Amino acid sequence: MMRRRNIRNFITILMNHDDIHNHPIQVADIDWQDAAPLSPRFGDVYYSRDNGIEETNHVFLLQNRLHERWQQNTTDRFTIAETGFGTGLNFFCAATLWYCSPMQNKHLHFISVEKFPLSLTDMTFSCAKHPQFDWISASLVEQYPAPVAGSHRLFFAEHNITLTLLYGDAVDCMRELDGCVDAWFLDGFAPSKNPEMWNQALYDSMAKLSHSDTTLSTFTAAGEVKRGLRRAGFQVERCPGYGRKRHILRGRFGQSPGKPTTAPAEQKPWFQFRYTPQTARRIAVIGAGLAGSSVARKMAERGWDVTILEAESEIASQGSGNPTGITFTKLSIHNTPQNRYYQSAYLYACRYIRSLFMHHQVAEGDDWSLQGVLRLAYDDKERDIQQQLIAARFWPQELMVGLSPEDIYHQFGIVSPVSGILLKGGGWLNPRQLCDTLLSHKNISLVTDSRVTGLQQSDTGWSIETEGQSTQNRTPSPASYEAVVLANAFGCQQFQLNGYFDLRAVRGQISYLPATEESRVLPVPLNYEGYVNPARNGFHSVGATFNPKLDDPQERVQDHKWNCDQLQNTVPDLARQLNLQPADTLRGRVGFRCQTPDYLPLVGPVADAQAFQQQYRQLGKGFLKREFPVAPNLPGLYISTGHGSRGITSTCFAAEILAGYLCGEPQIIDRSVLHAIHPARFLIRKIIRRQL
Repeated sequence: MMRRRNIRNFITILMNHDDIHNHPIQVADIDWQDAAPLSPRFGDVYYSRDNGIEETNHVFLLQNRLHERWQQNTTDRFTIAETGFGTGLNFFCAATLWYCSPMQNKHLHFISVEKFPLSLTDMTFSCAKHPQFDWISASLVEQYPAPVAGSHRLFFAEHNITLTLLYGDAVDCMRELDGCVDAWFLDGFAPSKNPEMWNQALYDSMAKLSHSDTTLSTFTAAGEVKRGLRRAGFQVERCPGYGRKRHILRGRFGQSPGKPTTAPAEQKPWFQFRYTPQTARRIAVIGAGLAGSSVARKMAERGWDVTILEAESEIASQGSGNPTGITFTKLSIHNTPQNRYYQSAYLYACRYIRSLFMHHQVAEGDDWSLQGVLRLAYDDKERDIQQQLIAARFWPQELMVGLSPEDIYHQFGIVSPVSGILLKGGGWLNPRQLCDTLLSHKNISLVTDSRVTGLQQSDTGWSIETEGQSTQNRTPSPASYEAVVLANAFGCQQFQLNGYFDLRAVRGQISYLPATEESRVLPVPLNYEGYVNPARNGFHSVGATFNPKLDDPQERVQDHKWNCDQLQNTVPDLARQLNLQPADTLRGRVGFRCQTPDYLPLVGPVADAQAFQQQYRQLGKGFLKREFPVAPNLPGLYISTGHGSRGITSTCFAAEILAGYLCGEPQIIDRSVLHAIHPARFLIRKIIRRQL
């Protein structure tokens, strides 16, 4: 008994995920009456009253030697991290300099933390005051995220620029950031006005994200800031300030932390990743469903030559084969890694999918519509959850709004006996249309009827053995690849690489209900214990059952009846409109969700299971104080699977995470969530429990 209790406590410690982003984000209160915007909260201006642009150029661009470094054009990407996004002025100035440099064909990644972001109204007004930045500020306003804690990634693809906004406390966000920074902009309000931000924990986190050529600059010359940065390992000096400011600080990290080979157990070395640059940039993606198509697109956008191999004759024919699906997440006030992952994925998917379809001129209407999802309070428990969500104000009204039965009728023409919440930005789409659009890129070669039968690791990467092939779009790439991504659901288990993926098949059945003249006007998906989608091609998709212990691939009458009963019990008026037919006359589709025991996907590098067991076997004996080697992964092998019923919401976000691993980019989500979705998490738990 004592040993089991110790193991449980040990697992809790090792698998613990820090609580962050657990407070509603408050927007900034701005006083626009002065020459520069003023924050009443901090009693300080956002930038110089004399000339904010010239101040930024002097303090941040010049002191970090950005013009000089970018003229050298020696790297594929450059990362700037900033404390205090404010009006975005520093970002606009840096982006302008980048665009005018020889680096414009490379990639700039700008990361900025903001605890009190401007409202969309204030950001729009601020951008209008600087029309010289219209070339990029208009796109920022269009993508500008609602004030929700966490990470928000904005793309300026035509300019090779990415902006990641981290809404929350600077210390918390930087501590959880995973990546490498080339230049630091220490902005935010003066240390005397904002002492919570300027502290040793922030400087130490900066040091962990820096390398020997990392530079920094800041408008302040405060002695405590200078001493704190030096304690963290930065070489700091005073230099002339701008305007009425006599001195500012600039510095350089001046040392290389190197790639750690060991780490204490509390830092979870089994999840740590060591990036190795690739030169040829050839990648194979196995599986052309939602997961594989998303990965292929993300890597193609980064200039990689992508071959995607699909065993079937058509894309999106298995788990991604439903005629319609929903971009949706269950909102929660509880701050768990699972909730953080899916809520971040939902926000990302809403922005990215809309932008993708618009870029490819796929008109909203027939195959997709992101006008919202109505989640109905179908029982007392769900009603209580929704009331808590509304009261917590974690999700602003730009994203979520509570609706009474009367509101539902007036907005959607549906007589509902219950209240609900409307998730703005979500909606429905045809998964195959999404996959086809994702694969519409010049760097992607699609090979169908190509079942992968084996993977072989070599000195140059991975070779793939296949049976049969039909090539579309382009000629197939070479048989050897620097990287391979397994995105073929249960099929990844056939390679016997490790046996620890722990994937489970969960049977689901949907029903096709013929649309009527009344039901055709349903504008948004309704979500309850089941769901019903707007009509497409004359039918409503209604679902879905959840049977983890069934493996019958044939449609069952009782499952059609269950789908209809849920609709009848929750929205009887819509059931009346549909004139429900006997269950034994209905048709539908059976699919098998690829699920993990903890309902989170497997996203990340694939571990060398044998080396894992060898390196971490002492964990099973409770050696918490020891240092352990960093994770032994199979070089160049990655996975994205186990997305379950949330594939549309999850897979695009997962692909962005994998691209971060493959390209050495700062990650889009905090480290705790990366650990929670790591493919080796079940393996390490078994080692700790001495089940291997």
